[in-house]
Amino acid sequence: MDEQGVQQFRAEVTARKNLPTIPAVLARILQLVDADKANGNELIAVIEHDQALTAKILRLANSAFFGQSRRVAAIPRAVVLLGFTTVRNLALGVKVWDVLGAGIARSRIDELWAHAVAVGLAIRSLAARLHAGDPDEGFTAGLLHDVGRLVLAMRFRDEYWRVVGGAGEVQSIHELEAATFGVDHAEVAGWMLEAWSLPPTIVDAVRLHHNPGAATGIAGLLAVTDRLVAWTEIGTGATRPEADALLATTESQGISPDVWQEVVLRLREGGELASLRRRNV
Repeated sequence: MDEQGVQQFRAEVTARKNLPTIPAVLARILQLVDADKANGNELIAVIEHDQALTAKILRLANSAFFGQSRRVAAIPRAVVLLGFTTVRNLALGVKVWDVLGAGIARSRIDELWAHAVAVGLAIRSLAARLHAGDPDEGFTAGLLHDVGRLVLAMRFRDEYWRVVGGAGEVQSIHELEAATFGVDHAEVAGWMLEAWSLPPTIVDAVRLHHNPGAATGIAGLLAVTDRLVAWTEIGTGATRPEADALLATTESQGISPDVWQEVVLRLREGGELASLRRRNV
């Protein structure tokens, strides 16, 4: 697309044209994100109205990363134990993927979702450990950072997958997108999330996750963690040379090789990521 085409595409995204209709549940969750006086009872009612969403949130809430010693068996209990913000952000991330993933091959969605969950969980852990921003906002940004890929795939269909070569995250994917379509998935996701009135911290982190030089706080963590997850074999903990080189530059910020291996260990404990794949949650 030329510049005019990109601007038209942006207008379509922000106006929600050519995107799936937002269901009432997601619309209400978005309202709760933007509301000053939202309460737990409203959130519980919204989530429990959607049985599939309830099951997915409970699976995530019971994952090792949320550290609950007792099984979370109901949404009200999840709100008490994890807090309103955590449960709301879980619901937001899960529902956005459900809506935007409609019509895209399940294998591709599964791969993208597994990467997004790994990035979100890793950022949540690092943000808490390093006191580098709100862990919940980091988790949400991690879950949503690649949703622009779904929007581009809906817009360009098979041509998109032909250009990027598949669902897997690679270093140059945003460059391939920009060179071919005139815009990359980080920018597209930023348009959409800003139009949905998500907090600026999340919007900026998603928009900048392939621009680490301009990113600080949660945005900086997302830019680093996205690449580390892509360059790490979670099942074994083995890191590619690119990850080792990146960790050498981030050690002074507290993200050392040892710290990263602790995060990776938690990611794979008990088959964590396998249990969180989209088709099972």
